[in-house]
Amino acid sequence: MDDYLKLKLDRPYAVIGDVHGCYHEFRELLDKIWQKYGKDTFIISVGDLIDRGDYNLETLNYCIDLYNQGKFLEVQSNHMDKFVRWLKGNKVKVSYGLQKTVDEFLNLPKEEQEKLREKILNYYEKVPLYLIVNDNTVVAHAGIKDEYIGKKDKKVKSFVLYGATTGKFLENGFPERLDWTKWRKIKEDSPKIIYGHQVFDEPYINNRCYGIDTGCVLGKKLTAYLPDLDKFEEVKAKKQYYSFEEK
Repeated sequence: MDDYLKLKLDRPYAVIGDVHGCYHEFRELLDKIWQKYGKDTFIISVGDLIDRGDYNLETLNYCIDLYNQGKFLEVQSNHMDKFVRWLKGNKVKVSYGLQKTVDEFLNLPKEEQEKLREKILNYYEKVPLYLIVNDNTVVAHAGIKDEYIGKKDKKVKSFVLYGATTGKFLENGFPERLDWTKWRKIKEDSPKIIYGHQVFDEPYINNRCYGIDTGCVLGKKLTAYLPDLDKFEEVKAKKQYYSFEEK
């Protein structure tokens, strides 16, 4: 759904950075969180569960199962959005790691492909554009401006999925990004904004904005942030699955 969701949680919750098919690191991080903070700790993903890694469909299937158990929510993200468009038969450029997910899907028997296609499409229809949690925290894949919170038009969706860019492209073909957090004006009641999309060596904190994509798929680490406790948890990548030289 191209809508946002206001979520009320009366239990601990953790927000996980971009997983990108790093299934084993994801499971390890969840086990660490559940052991440390309780098995009822709710899991929120900033999106980009798939692409670039080695276990994309396994990760996605696991998260759908967690969602069905009432333990998990993700927000819309550019990689998932593109894969869903591919599943629907739309013409998309299969690159930037999407090829790995597509190959996994096409290697399934035809009957399994159709069942999984229906399962993913039905699931993603219910995935919100972004989350407002307990009125004090916003989770959006690439971030969100304060004036966009509570809105859902095309401009908002573009920012939430792709962030702020200059319109120029880097040598590796990726768009040149702007640090939108620098221009945020903080007020007493400004919510925390937790996002992924852009890779940092360590969680990037600026103006109550928390960038938590720490490049697990690039061989770095997978990070979680628990907003109510202001704590981070992490696990190291087991290997480098992808490099930006790959297209």
